Amino acid sequence: MAKVKIVTNAVCDLSPAEAEHFGIGLIPEAIQFGTETFLTTTDLTPQLLYKKMRAADKLPTGSHANVSMYMDAFLSAGGGAYTDVVCINMTSRMSGSYNTAFIAKNMLEEEGFPVRIHIVDSLQLTYGLTFLTLEAVKLADAGGTAEEIIAHVEAVKGKIGEYFVMRSLTNAKKGGRIGAIRALTADALGVKPVLMFRDGMVSDVAIARNFPQALERLVKYYESRAVRGKRAVVFHADNLADAQSVKNALSALDPEAEISIRWLGSGIGIYTGEGCVGITFWE
Repeated sequence: MAKVKIVTNAVCDLSPAEAEHFGIGLIPEAIQFGTETFLTTTDLTPQLLYKKMRAADKLPTGSHANVSMYMDAFLSAGGGAYTDVVCINMTSRMSGSYNTAFIAKNMLEEEGFPVRIHIVDSLQLTYGLTFLTLEAVKLADAGGTAEEIIAHVEAVKGKIGEYFVMRSLTNAKKGGRIGAIRALTADALGVKPVLMFRDGMVSDVAIARNFPQALERLVKYYESRAVRGKRAVVFHADNLADAQSVKNALSALDPEAEISIRWLGSGIGIYTGEGCVGITFWE
């Protein structure tokens, strides 16, 4: 009988404890503050990230997992317990991780590793990646084959809505993560772009006159596009008050939904900066 191990990148923003609970292999990212390097799976919580960013003179830099980290994650499925590894990888359009995963896969196959390895491009980051990973875990726990899990992930990965607003575009510009954002003069004009993560990239979908109005736009996107009664996440970069306000509005719209408030991790939190609030839901 097939037994499938699910692996994903730590930029999904599941905590190590949560990953262990679900049996997920979590591949770390390395974040560097000056000469100090932190791994997101062991020694850099979101809370510590924003604290260190406040004290830092320069924006920290992030680097995706190396071949060795991927190989370690895949090797954790050895020993006869699993027939397959399905790696739900972070978007290939914003990171070289997808190619690194294939290098690790090919190296292990050349060494005769008996477990089949499958790499899936999620075209997602943060909680969109979490949603897909948990879908894969659910199927794996039910005895689904690797092929069935991959087919399902491919079918639903475009049905995740992820919208967010930043207090400033400063960090995004410094970090080179502007992507398809057109509102580059937003800070100078005093307006707030509402951003969407879709097809592996970030783009702006609306302009609000101020931050409170931008938060209202998030709620309106949920109201018009969300599948009711499903899981949803309100995420924030050290801005619990506004995240709670958005959650309250979503709960009023959709009382049956399972809505949680979560921290935004380093995967994109470095580039959004403090204050960011966003939502992830099934469209």
